Amino acid sequence: MFENKKITKIADETATYFLNRDAFKVETLIEKTAEFTTIVVEAYGAVIEEEELIGLTKTLNQKHREREMEEYYWTLAGEGQESEELALVAVMVDEAHIRRGIGKIRIELKRVN
Repeated sequence: MFENKKITKIADETATYFLNRDAFKVETLIEKTAEFTTIVVEAYGAVIEEEELIGLTKTLNQKHREREMEEYYWTLAGEGQESEELALVAVMVDEAHIRRGIGKIRIELKRVN
């Protein structure tokens, strides 16, 4: 019922994560198909150490989507501590991929419908 709200919360939390790390430009792309939704967030100029990026990758990929709890989690997004910023996102997505390029970082998140 609240699928679109969940998707925008995920995009918002990810963009906020980058803005809190001094990104000067953040681009968000949301693509919905019958099978899945992909959320891509690219940040330019974000100051993120390699160790933090590795930890973020682990957080996003070690947790598993919990559909039965999702109804509660999505309303909590944006309310937690900075250290837990993307922990709720991790339990609301099925896949996460992070790539660092020259001057930018890209996070691609996928939710299976």
